[in-house]
Amino acid sequence: MKKENQTKVAKLTNEYTHNKTLQALRERKHKRHMRRRIAGILAISCFFVSGFAINIWSNTQTISQMEQEKKEAQNELKLVEKEQENLNNQIKKLEDEDYVAKVARSQYYLSEENEIIFSLPEDNAANEIEKTPNSEE
Repeated sequence: MKKENQTKVAKLTNEYTHNKTLQALRERKHKRHMRRRIAGILAISCFFVSGFAINIWSNTQTISQMEQEKKEAQNELKLVEKEQENLNNQIKKLEDEDYVAKVARSQYYLSEENEIIFSLPEDNAANEIEKTPNSEE
């Protein structure tokens, strides 16, 4: 068995030292309790802050994706509007009888009375290129 260290310093066992010892124990317990409480509050606040940060990041990603889709939709709208304008111009041209007669004569070799159509080789070559699908594309 071990011998207890015997020191030459004796402890006073009076009411004052007893109260001071109890007070020091209470202060240590209070500090430990406060540290635990602060650590718990920090853990809970970190949990909420990280939740909010994740939510903000997710919303930012969604917003950027929607902006990209909006740009694509605007580009598509511009293309459709141009096509609509071209079709409206084509409709206006087709309402003109002179234009329709000119198209019918040039593409379908229709003629008016007493009119003779001469087919030139370069005209046929141009029509053949238009009619045959391009296998190189």
